[in-house]
Amino acid sequence: MRLFCPQLGPSGGTVVMDRTSSKRHHSLPVRVTDGFWGTLSALGLGKVDLDVQSLLGAARRSTGLERFGDEGFLPALGQLLQSIESEAQLNPFGRIYARTTTLSSLRNRLWANACFEKHAEIRRRRLVAPIVIVGPHRSGTTRLHRMLSADSRLAFLKTWEGFNPAPRMGLNDLGRRARRQEVRKALALVPYLYPGVFAGHPMDADWPEEEMLLLNHSFCSFFAFGVYNAPSYYRWFLECDKTAAYQYTADLMKLIAWARGEPEGKRWVLKNPQHMLDLDVLVRTFPDARLVFIHRDPRKTVGSVMSLMWHYAVQHTDEPRREAVRAVWMDFCEQAARRCMSARERLPPEQQLDVYYEDMNHDWRGVMRRIYDFAGMEFTAETERALAGALAHTLGERTRRGEHRYSLEDFGTTAAEVDARMSFLRERYAIPYEGLLPARP
Repeated sequence: MRLFCPQLGPSGGTVVMDRTSSKRHHSLPVRVTDGFWGTLSALGLGKVDLDVQSLLGAARRSTGLERFGDEGFLPALGQLLQSIESEAQLNPFGRIYARTTTLSSLRNRLWANACFEKHAEIRRRRLVAPIVIVGPHRSGTTRLHRMLSADSRLAFLKTWEGFNPAPRMGLNDLGRRARRQEVRKALALVPYLYPGVFAGHPMDADWPEEEMLLLNHSFCSFFAFGVYNAPSYYRWFLECDKTAAYQYTADLMKLIAWARGEPEGKRWVLKNPQHMLDLDVLVRTFPDARLVFIHRDPRKTVGSVMSLMWHYAVQHTDEPRREAVRAVWMDFCEQAARRCMSARERLPPEQQLDVYYEDMNHDWRGVMRRIYDFAGMEFTAETERALAGALAHTLGERTRRGEHRYSLEDFGTTAAEVDARMSFLRERYAIPYEGLLPARP
C-alpha cells in the first residue's frame, strides 16, 4: 500500500497534521464507557472477547440456531478480527462496538439461513436490471440514490433492513417491528456517540441506504477499515475475491423483497462507492444492471471521506488516527478510481451513463431525464414531483444537521496534493473544479 505523506503546502509551507490523542475528541458516552470498563479491567473483569469461535458460539446461543449455511464468510471474519487484535489499538468502547456489530451480523446470517432452508424459492427470485449508482464517497451518490428511491416503481434498501435484513421465523410479523425498533434506538444514539457523523451522512431507520450495510454481513465491506485502523485487513480486502459477498448481498435483497411481499422482478435502485473497486464482481452478480457513474471534484470527495471516517474511528481508540485514516483512504480513493476505469473498458457503452455532481446542482431535472431515458423508464410529472420532494427533504436534513466541516490540512495533505494524485481521473472524465460548470458538449 502506498502511503501519501506530503510535506509542503500549496505555498511551500509545512503542512502540520493534527496528531492529538483521540481521547481529546471522545464523546461523553465513550469517556464514561472507557472509565467504567477500565475499572472492571483493573479488577480482572470485563473482558470483551473478539475470538472467532467465541463469537460464533454466542450468536448460536442467542438465536437458538446452529447452521450458517455457506460459511465462506469465515476467512473474511478471521482476517478482520486478527487485524483488529494486532493493529487497531481499540479502547473498551471500540472493543464493545466490534463485538456488538459482529454478533449482529452473525445472528442475521443464522436467521437468514433459517429462512433460506425453509423457503428455497427465495433464492430463485429474479433481480431484474437494477439501476446502480457508482461513484466516489461524497460525490452526491446518496442524494441521487434517495431521489430515485422516491419513485414508487423502484425498490430500495431501507436502513433498518440493511442492519437487520433477516426475518425472524416464528414471530407473527417475521420480527419486522422488533428489527426496525432495534435500529431506530441505535441510530438515536449516534449523535451522542459519534458527534459530527450525521452532519456528513444523516441516517434514519426508514430512509434509503446503500448496500454497504448488506456487505457488512459478509465482513467484506469498506466500512471495516473506516471504523478501525486495520491495515493488514485493508491489504487483504483489496485483493480478495468478493464474489461470494456480492452473491450473498443479492440473496439478502431477494430475502428482503420476499419478506415485504413485493412482486418478483421489481427493479431495485442501488448505490455503494465500493462498486468502483469491485465493478467486475458487481456486473457478474447483476449482469443486466444499468450503471450510472457520478463524478465530483476529487479535492472535495477525498477530504470529505477522510473526515467522515475519522469521526467514526476516533471514538474507538485512544491513539491519534488522522495519519492512519489518510494512509488508507487516500490509497482507497486512488485504487477504486483506477480499477473502475479499467473495468469500464470491458463493459458495453450502452450499459453505462456518466453524470456530474455540478450538473445535479445546476439542473437536476435534466440529469434525471437522462437517467430515466437510459434506464428505459418514463419520466412523468408524478415522478418529477416525487423526486423534487426527496431532494427538498435531503437538503432540509443537511441544513438541520449542520454543515460537514473538514480540512485536508488536518490530515497532512492539501488540495494541490490531492489534485496531483487524482489528476488521471479528472482528465479521463473531464471532471470540473468545483464551482465551475463543466465544459462538455
